[in-house]
Amino acid sequence: MTVHEAREQLLAAGITGPHQSHSRANNLEKIRASLEGDPAATFGISGIDRYQAHEILAFLAEVTGCSPDIALCDGYDTINPDRTVAGIVAAGERLGRAAAQGALLLAATGHPTGLLEHHIQAVSAYRRAGGKVLRLREEESLDIGTRTRHAEVRYVGGVGCLADWGTLKHTHSPHAMEALLEGAPWPDIVLGDHGFAGAAIERGLPTVAVMDINDPPLAVAAAEGKEVVIIPMDDNRAPRLYEPAWRLLCSTIEETASDQVI
Repeated sequence: MTVHEAREQLLAAGITGPHQSHSRANNLEKIRASLEGDPAATFGISGIDRYQAHEILAFLAEVTGCSPDIALCDGYDTINPDRTVAGIVAAGERLGRAAAQGALLLAATGHPTGLLEHHIQAVSAYRRAGGKVLRLREEESLDIGTRTRHAEVRYVGGVGCLADWGTLKHTHSPHAMEALLEGAPWPDIVLGDHGFAGAAIERGLPTVAVMDINDPPLAVAAAEGKEVVIIPMDDNRAPRLYEPAWRLLCSTIEETASDQVI
């Protein structure tokens, strides 16, 4: 799939372009929550309170192309589709270089109803390109302070999801990833979103992160020069709508890895 084809199909699907899930007011509220230190809003990334709201919005605008005007609080925001496809290509190149070196990948999602298939496809391409995939603390009960009866990370197609017995959970919290990183070996690179990405970034791990327009901590990490490649796109649309994203991502992973072979 070409970059142009992916761009047009993702725009038509609402994965990028005019946002169909979160209002501008919601995006600004997430900035305020992250400044107040809500763990579900900070994704486990420290130091966000060093900034003011308008500065964080500017970081978010740099990644997504949304308006940096803090006074604009009505309607819905927009993700620039050119930034989405550029992020996909950059992510594929980063993962492809790691795969060619046989690096250990840990993949996880806090959005199993949206991004799970996308991440599964990326993991499969990573393996085909020569990379290795971790399943840290599989079948272990995790003490992460949730209100669920039971917490563990279940791996589906090599992708970790927070689970309460038979139920995969939507989560913004970093606690599950923090618990995974109590295991060994540590990954060489992480593919994630929400707190799974944030906790990895906080620990200095190279990370590829899907970032929605209301996920400001990841934009702060990028602005600070942390080792993160961001794919800006809506993170909770119908799974089938992500096919152009994962096809472009997977082809870039495999092509980049192939180019590394001497």
